[in-house]
Amino acid sequence: MNTTIQTPDTAPFTTIAPGLGFGRPLPAGWRPLAETELLVLVGVTGAGKSTALAALDQRRVAYNLLPDRRVVTDRVIIPLYDGGAVLDRVRRFEITQRFTRDCPGGMAAVLAGMAADAHRRSLPLVFDGLRGEVEVTHAAASLPNARFLVLTAPDAVRLNRLLRRGDAFDRATATGAPSTGDLDLPGAEDILSADDIAQLRADVAAGILTAEDVRGKFAIIAAERRNYDPDRTVAALLAHAPERTAVVDTTVCGPAEVGAALAGLLAGDRTEAAA
Repeated sequence: MNTTIQTPDTAPFTTIAPGLGFGRPLPAGWRPLAETELLVLVGVTGAGKSTALAALDQRRVAYNLLPDRRVVTDRVIIPLYDGGAVLDRVRRFEITQRFTRDCPGGMAAVLAGMAADAHRRSLPLVFDGLRGEVEVTHAAASLPNARFLVLTAPDAVRLNRLLRRGDAFDRATATGAPSTGDLDLPGAEDILSADDIAQLRADVAAGILTAEDVRGKFAIIAAERRNYDPDRTVAALLAHAPERTAVVDTTVCGPAEVGAALAGLLAGDRTEAAA
C-alpha cells in the first residue's frame, strides 16, 4: 500500500464528513481546527467516553460532535496500509502505531490538519478521542485552542466494561488456547490483580462469561496498555497543557459529575471541569 504521508498543506482537500475535511486549499469560509475552539476527549477503551457524551446530552448542552477516532482511522489512516476493512482491534492498534511513526503526532496530526465550515463551527466542536503520550503532546502544541478532558479507569474496570457492553467493534484475535474452556490469559499478572484474574476464572466456570470472550477483550486492554499508557498520557497533558486539561476518574465520579466536567470545559471554565 501507499504509505507516503501527506501533510495538510500538501494533501489535496478531501471531505471526511459533511462540513469537515482534510487538506488544502480550503473552501471559502472554512477554518482549520487548529484555529478553532475544540474539546477533545482523551481515554482508552472502557474509560467512559461514551457515557460522558451521554451525560452531556442529559444536561442539554449543545455541541457539534465530529466523526470519532474510529471513523477517522477508517477514512484517513487504514487506507494507507491496508486495502480493506480492518476489524481486529489489535491489528488496528498496530496500524495506528505505524502511522504515528510515519507521521509525528499520529491521530493528533490528522485532527490538527482538519478544517470545518461555518455551519460545523456554529456550536462547540467535540472530538472523541485521542490516546497516548505522543498524541496528546502533539495536540497540546498544535491545537492551542483545544481543551482536554481525560477520562481514566483501572484496567480491570475497563475490561469488565468491555465484557458487559456488547459492542461488536470490540473484537480481537486472542492469545491462549481456544480449544478448551479454561481461561488462559498470558501476561495478565502484569495488568490485573490476582483477585481480578480469580474472579474472571470463576465467572467463566459459572458460565457467566466465555473464555473466548475474556481472552479477546483482554487482548484489547493489554494492547492499549502497551501502546497508549494512560498514566503517561495524563502526565504529558498536565505537563504541556495544565490550564486546558481536566482529569476525571470515572470509577469515582458518576455520569452527572462527568457531564459537569464536560460542560465546564465547553464553557471554558476549568474550575467546574476539574471533577
